[in-house]
Amino acid sequence: MKLLLIGAGGVGVYFCGRAALGGAALEVVARSGAESIRAHGYRVRSIAGDFTLRPARVLSSPAECSPDIDAIVMATKVLPEIDRVKLLTPAAALLSRPPIVLIQNGIEIEEEIASAFPENPLISAVAYIGVSREAPDRIEHHGSGRLIMGPYRPAEMNAAERVAEVFRRGAVECAVTSDIALERWRKLLWNLPFNSVSVLSGGLNTREMCDGGRVERLCRELMREVIAAARAAGVELTEDMARAQLQYTRDFPPYLTSMAQDYQAGRPLEVEAIVGNMVAGACRRGVETPLALCCAKLLRRMDAANRGKTGRETDAGLVK
Repeated sequence: MKLLLIGAGGVGVYFCGRAALGGAALEVVARSGAESIRAHGYRVRSIAGDFTLRPARVLSSPAECSPDIDAIVMATKVLPEIDRVKLLTPAAALLSRPPIVLIQNGIEIEEEIASAFPENPLISAVAYIGVSREAPDRIEHHGSGRLIMGPYRPAEMNAAERVAEVFRRGAVECAVTSDIALERWRKLLWNLPFNSVSVLSGGLNTREMCDGGRVERLCRELMREVIAAARAAGVELTEDMARAQLQYTRDFPPYLTSMAQDYQAGRPLEVEAIVGNMVAGACRRGVETPLALCCAKLLRRMDAANRGKTGRETDAGLVK
């Protein structure tokens, strides 16, 4: 299978790099360090074994992709200033309706893409991984490394199975589910509390946030708000799922969350995808989420101040 990766950050490069080790041909849209990547590839230091990814082609735009791409993997951040439809359109116009795979954070992020590309199978994927992009051509993989994916439209299950098999051939644990909405909400049980608290606390890592004290209790209360919001949306999250996410975090190597990494580097934060969408949905359904609302307001303010302080371009957060 031939893959096109849009969003060549840590998450996209790691998973698509593993797929390439398993035999997939990979074309990558690289917005920085393209010449070095063409010459030397990506260096990936991984707890599962170091490797060098040498893409079949390194592109400056999705419009340059080969006409026989079998699947498009989008691993950009979900930010208001990133027009995902605009990024996908040049490749979608060239290709014969390949599946679009969203390896992205957040809930309720699929409909925009589904509406714009109704004839392309849409595969939604949740990633559990600790990974960071240390330089344009250098990735550090710290922990975990599995995917859960499923079709956004039930009739496209076969497409999801075909894509999952590509990652499995690269030794990625990749499960396929018929209820990807549940898995996105389950991931939000982790993403919302730990990403938010890591930034608002001044950079606590995952081990420090599971200290058994006040910080962990705050994370637990945020999880309870996620459960309430999910149930109002018709998704049955449970306290057992929350306990499992806490245990997963305790067992994980100490890690600075992706949102805290972004904040410290002056990159835009995925406030709306991870926090704002949940708060807005809960409000529409008459569910109060006061702690998450407080987090959203503070994170928006910190994000705006951080962007003004660094003076970075709005596309600086294109990749994770």
